[in-house]
This record gives sequence, C-alpha cells and structure tokens, in this order.
Amino acid sequence: MKKYFLFTILISSLNTFSAVEIEDCASIESDIKRLACYDYLVTGVSKSSNEIDVREASASEEKTEATANSRSSFGFSRRQMTQSNEKSPKNSLSSAINSISKTFGGKTRFKLTNNQLWETQSVVSSKLGSFKVKSEVRIEEANMGGFWMINKSSKVRIKVKRIS
Repeated sequence: MKKYFLFTILISSLNTFSAVEIEDCASIESDIKRLACYDYLVTGVSKSSNEIDVREASASEEKTEATANSRSSFGFSRRQMTQSNEKSPKNSLSSAINSISKTFGGKTRFKLTNNQLWETQSVVSSKLGSFKVKSEVRIEEANMGGFWMINKSSKVRIKVKRIS
C-alpha cells in the first residue's frame, strides 16, 4: 500500500513540474520563441538564438508586407480591384469546338481543336444551344476553382471540367 501511495505522489509531482514548464512557455510574447520553447519541451533539442532571431525577423517582415497589401486593397469590390490592375490576369486558352457528344449521364462533352476533351458540370443547361461545332470558345479559370467555357460570339458561358 505504501508503494502505491509513493508512486501516486511521484506521478503527481511530475505532472505539476511539466505544467509549470508549459505555463512558462505560454508566457513568452514572441511567437517564434514560444514555439521554440514548446519544441524544446517535446523533443529536448533547443534552437540557437540566431536561428530564432532570423526566423522572427523574416516572419515580422512577411506580416508587415501582407498587412500593407491588405490595407491598400481593403474596401474595393472585385471589379474595382481588376480595374486598378492589382489582380493578376486570369489564365485562359482559346480554341474552337471540333465535335460535341452526349454522355450516358446526360452531360455534354466538347472536343476542341487542340485535342482537349471538356465536359459540362451541369446536366440541364439552356445555354448549350449557343455552343455549336466550329464555334470559337475561350476556357477561363473561375474565381473559386473550376473552369468556364465562354462562347466568343455570344459571350455565353458554362461551367466545364477537363476530361483529357
């Protein structure tokens, strides 16, 4: 019984000792130094002060650049940002439709003159009538991922994905 009692006291004292170390790490103001303290608690390997200072300096420079960029464009709509050329141009490619086929699921597949195969995302679309064989199209990257196929003559666009 005495062995269990001593063992329990020993374990509880180790837990309080480790809690004090964690609280010491939590009280450090610098993010990089706090992370280094936690890393030391887990791995037992300490980082040199030069490594920590270099990382801290680069992290603070990145923060100030990101803050400056976000402040300069804050409040502008997406259209205003594109008009002021603060946004990079969209990736796009131009081609013509070689052939059109329907899949078993009801989706439409377009084979372009550059041998790429694109499929509509939606089964039902009233806009498919403007996409005919030999019509000029532009494939453009969408804002939230995916791609738009845009008919150059009628400016009608449909959501597509590349098959091959």
